[in-house]
Amino acid sequence: MRGSSAIEEILKQNQSADVHVLVVWEPMLPTDWSRPSGRVQSRLSDSRVVQFWDKDHLVAKELQRQLSSPQICCQRNGIIWDAAALYPSNVQWGSAPAFFGGAVLDVASEVRQRVSAMNGNR
Repeated sequence: MRGSSAIEEILKQNQSADVHVLVVWEPMLPTDWSRPSGRVQSRLSDSRVVQFWDKDHLVAKELQRQLSSPQICCQRNGIIWDAAALYPSNVQWGSAPAFFGGAVLDVASEVRQRVSAMNGNR
């Protein structure tokens, strides 16, 4: 949950940035029985954010195929989670991200710098 708050803060600091954020919630912990509640999703209120529940880990599996490194951070039972991936605009799906790292809270500073640089705010 702290990772989603960190992303919301990055977006607040870069209100004019032309970015789109896809937040994928997936069942990773024993308590993740169903999609997150509205209270949880409200942590990300920026209009550039789209959130959805991926109970079958389809996005994580595809992201794993896109990454070239066999040593991928942020995995549990072979499934990527709690990670940030940045793609340049107009990229074709299937291309590797320009940046990948996690846990989200641990890489928030680097994500902030990259979003700011993409927006020309150094």
